[in-house]
Amino acid sequence: MDTTVAAKERLTASTPGQVRLPTWAAVVCSRLIVLAAGAAGALLTDRVPGWTAFDPARLSSHLGSVGDVLAAPAFRWDGIRYVSIAEHGYTTAAQTVSFPLYSLLIRAVSGVVPSGVIAAVLISLTAFALALVLLHRLATDMVGPEAATTTILLLAFAPLSLFFSAVYTESLMLMLCVATFYLAQRGRFSLACVAASGATLAHLQGILLVAPLALIYWRDHMRAGSPLRVRTLWPLALPPVALAGFFTYLHAEGFGWLAPIKNGNLVNYDRETMTTPVLIWRAVTSGVDGLWQTLHGVVPISPAVAAPFSPYFQNLVYLVVFAISVAALLAVW
Repeated sequence: MDTTVAAKERLTASTPGQVRLPTWAAVVCSRLIVLAAGAAGALLTDRVPGWTAFDPARLSSHLGSVGDVLAAPAFRWDGIRYVSIAEHGYTTAAQTVSFPLYSLLIRAVSGVVPSGVIAAVLISLTAFALALVLLHRLATDMVGPEAATTTILLLAFAPLSLFFSAVYTESLMLMLCVATFYLAQRGRFSLACVAASGATLAHLQGILLVAPLALIYWRDHMRAGSPLRVRTLWPLALPPVALAGFFTYLHAEGFGWLAPIKNGNLVNYDRETMTTPVLIWRAVTSGVDGLWQTLHGVVPISPAVAAPFSPYFQNLVYLVVFAISVAALLAVW
């Protein structure tokens, strides 16, 4: 009886009326900070030679001088590719590393707003807001309302949360992943699998949601003492089917069956697959080299399109952030 009462109290605490204030305050305040910092960065970066290479089609500059400053921080790098896919479809092999859901949404929203860039930013902001609402409710059920509020504040104001405002898939992926667990925890297994399918079409790593969904399904049926039945398990096939459908489409377009994986390798995007120990070793050695180079005269502050620091000092900064993150995780654990 005590457990039931506690569960009801947590569910009551996660109703829209009580979650709205901290969640939307976190969304609005954090995005205003990101907007201000991004606009300042855009005003400085446009003086760096070569910056125009990151918006070759002038998709943000056509918004006017003020619009360009406001949109530029959100619309660079991969964002150009997503908008280009939304407008023209997959035209090059390099574009196949970008999964289709985000671009499909941009294309749909572009029908009611004047620009693909504006449509993409609206999608990212909306997805981020929904992700925080769902995360607050999920965390409330698991750890209580106070810890849930702390969770969304830490996520909203984290330094790298700037990507949740950008024309990237991060906010959409976050929303779909949280929705997957939120629905699964409430026993809506089929809808959870639909959300996982959306995550799979937003990013390749979305297919990994099949594993926790299978575990949750098995756990719930073991608790209920009911047998596992194929007719209730079939929604788990939706994410693999969605992934296979996208690969089939790319093959039909002439890019090959595994185009996203093949075209995301070292040759095209300076990426390579490595194990965690190797990754950590390279991070440490690069950071140490960065410290050595900085101490021997390399200027640490060297503004460029890629970063405000010199490459060596940037590696050192990454190593320091990595060390702080590991220490924080160990402390929490």
